[in-house]
Amino acid sequence: MTNGMNVSRRDLFKFGGLAAITAAGAGALAGCAPQQKMANTGAAAAEDGSTYVGPSFLQKPAEITEFDEEHTYDVVVVGAGESGLSAMHAALEAGATVGALQSLSIVQTAGNMGASIDLTKTNEAGIKAVLSFINYKSDYRANLGQVETWARNSQEALAWWAEAAAKGGSESKPYDYTVNCNGHEVFFHANTYFHDEGHQKGALVIGDAVQAEGAEIFFETPCVQLLVEDGRVAGAIGETKDGAHVLLRANKGVIMAAGDYVGDSEMLYYYTPDAKGLHQAVDFRNGTGLKAAMWAGAQMCPASHTKMVHGEGPKVRFEMPYLFLDRHGKRFMDEGCCRMGYLNEFTNKYLAEVDFAESTAAKFFSIVPTNWQDHYDAWKDFSDISIHNAYRNVDPEAWIKGDTLEELAEGMIAYADEEGWAHDYTVEAIVESINRYNELVTAGNGDEDFGKRDEYMVPIEAPCYAVPRGANNIDALVDGLWCDGNFQCLDVDMKPIEGLFAVGNASGPFFGNSNYPMDIEGLSVGRAITTGFATGRYVAGL
Repeated sequence: MTNGMNVSRRDLFKFGGLAAITAAGAGALAGCAPQQKMANTGAAAAEDGSTYVGPSFLQKPAEITEFDEEHTYDVVVVGAGESGLSAMHAALEAGATVGALQSLSIVQTAGNMGASIDLTKTNEAGIKAVLSFINYKSDYRANLGQVETWARNSQEALAWWAEAAAKGGSESKPYDYTVNCNGHEVFFHANTYFHDEGHQKGALVIGDAVQAEGAEIFFETPCVQLLVEDGRVAGAIGETKDGAHVLLRANKGVIMAAGDYVGDSEMLYYYTPDAKGLHQAVDFRNGTGLKAAMWAGAQMCPASHTKMVHGEGPKVRFEMPYLFLDRHGKRFMDEGCCRMGYLNEFTNKYLAEVDFAESTAAKFFSIVPTNWQDHYDAWKDFSDISIHNAYRNVDPEAWIKGDTLEELAEGMIAYADEEGWAHDYTVEAIVESINRYNELVTAGNGDEDFGKRDEYMVPIEAPCYAVPRGANNIDALVDGLWCDGNFQCLDVDMKPIEGLFAVGNASGPFFGNSNYPMDIEGLSVGRAITTGFATGRYVAGL
């Protein structure tokens, strides 16, 4: 390949893999675009005189050198969510002084459930099996050192969080379950807060507690740059709402716990292009801290990043492989893949039909026979199916029921209209699709349309249900800065950057597949709390 486009393998790693080529455009592939460089916003051109053509967030701003305030700590944490609060607590407990920058006026968390491994019941083979299982679910891209940190520390970390939150009146409703990983039974214990404002109520309590323990949190002061001295990250620079710059020096290290970038459309479509058209559920997580880390030499995990896509409440989170009908009333897939987190891969084509302007185009109906419970009991031992979210079960009272197929179709159309779905359902199209499906079942020759497993080909006869399904909200990206097994950020040459660490969704690659695996309930929050906890302790000990 000629060097006409001047994008080397090193540059591809630097700017997020093949996404760098996409950003350069088709002209670059023809050899007519200049090389991408981290450009200074104060200059009109890169060092070689070429015009910068990359995304705006990779343009390095002019260095901030004057500060209205300066403070020095052992450990500086950027972000005050689950991972940041956990890092603060663990560092303080290890004897370090701690300062933190938080973009919002309060501590802020997300999620309702955090999972840990019960090490009193799970043997060593089971621990290693769950590492392998998560790596398999991550398309073999997971850093097993990071996953093992969660596995071996999650019980301690999650127990601390539950106890600390309970002191302020936020009581966990424990949920214990098992997952078969490579033939080994792995025992999980989860803190759940579905009943109590999610993790946020407890986080407010823990935020007060870590400040009482000595942490200084600068609220409404997002991290806009990192201080780099002699090749080492030596501090974090915050900017107040009045435009003042505050420098927090770090003697031991800066821990980036600023979350993901789901609120920044440019970053989202660059690193996770298959998220286009999904509803961006959280706007304040805009990648500010991640940008600061990249300007200091850190690299993002290779694209495409792992996305967490939700959009179904527990009453309709009916993950069983019956007939699925799209926004046109047509069958569109092998329903054997029925877990909520993966369905966007089958429905994103409908987002394109509406020019990515309406996320509800990804919604669909599952047509369900009334004897579905019998099928669940028959299939659950060999299938990836679910009818619950922790202790919350599906509820047929929330579904649409029809005594005839025509009545069912009318109910579906009324529901879709009321909910504002982007659809063009007709009674005729819906009934025709159900009849076609039943013809395949009756013929007994297997699924000649989509190849679904034979056991799942059961008749759907009236009376029957329609369950509104479809995940159209992107709640989080769970890949961030590329880190080693100690959660130390790596540069373009895959070497650790002295003084810079990342945890929670700001770090990676813990996962690695296109979609967050739903098999271990509460893994994302459990990972955030645990990686913050373990890394805060580690950096404090340097």
